[in-house]
Amino acid sequence: MAYTRVLKYRLPMLRGNDVLELQLALRALGLYQSGQPDGLFGMRSDAAVRAFQTQNGLTVDGVFGPQSWTRLAEALAGAAPAGTAAPAVVRASAARPADRLAGVLADLTAVHGYRDSVRWHLTPIGLAIGDEPPQGSGGEPKTMRRVWGDFGPSIVRWATQFGVPAELILATIGTESGGDPRAVREEPGYRDDERTPGKVSVGLMQTLISTAREALGEGGNVDRAWLEVPDNAIKAGTACIASKFPQTQFDPPKVACAYNAGGVYYQDGAGNRWKMRQYPIGSAAHADRFVQWFNDVFLLFAADGGAPDASFWARLNART
Repeated sequence: MAYTRVLKYRLPMLRGNDVLELQLALRALGLYQSGQPDGLFGMRSDAAVRAFQTQNGLTVDGVFGPQSWTRLAEALAGAAPAGTAAPAVVRASAARPADRLAGVLADLTAVHGYRDSVRWHLTPIGLAIGDEPPQGSGGEPKTMRRVWGDFGPSIVRWATQFGVPAELILATIGTESGGDPRAVREEPGYRDDERTPGKVSVGLMQTLISTAREALGEGGNVDRAWLEVPDNAIKAGTACIASKFPQTQFDPPKVACAYNAGGVYYQDGAGNRWKMRQYPIGSAAHADRFVQWFNDVFLLFAADGGAPDASFWARLNART
């Protein structure tokens, strides 16, 4: 998405999707060289911004405003050596939401994996794992058809707004709540919504209250009642998926694990064929369920039509 917020180092530190993408973009340019990008504008971000401003002839004040955002997009567009493709994170950071999927689709349709994981690739009929064809949950895609029927307009709205493929939203809803807008999950250590908003997940996409606030920049306006409204829950969950794009590139198993575990992290449990952290630790169950729902959405769109422009299915099955 296009960012316009003015960012700078202050206390309390600024946080959000725009900070995370700025950090990742500066890292792609070789300027954010220590620490893991975390979406918090701290001293490392301040140093990287000042280095970028120095390198690009801007006023060196640590304030990242409209002029710096414009120059960053120009720098990212020219970051790749002549005759080569820019890394996906560089292409994505410079792209408009609608362009992000186009920028990574070729990579997703090639056989790939995560370190020593099982291999997979995207096809016109879903996600294939190893040498097997795409596998759904079995039978008719009843759950995905119900979720699409109940919440389709909101899914299309926020898929389009954030540039997130609709299949990822539907699969997240299926995995997290099964389509129940009143679903709530309290984690160990939960006391109440105000004191421990990072310990309670609410709504269709089971977004932590704290995570929804960070992803949307809405602060205390996002609470349990707000997330119980399906359109709001889909907005928040989709914003969270979009915020992890620099790590996931919309790769479905990575999206599943990042949503579940807060990022893409290596986990080498013998029972975890994806080799990405997910809960319960050491299991592949979360990503396995997500991929089944994801493939059910392909069955749904193939049988019923109606795939929105913001979808894998529309891109992979376009008539030429």
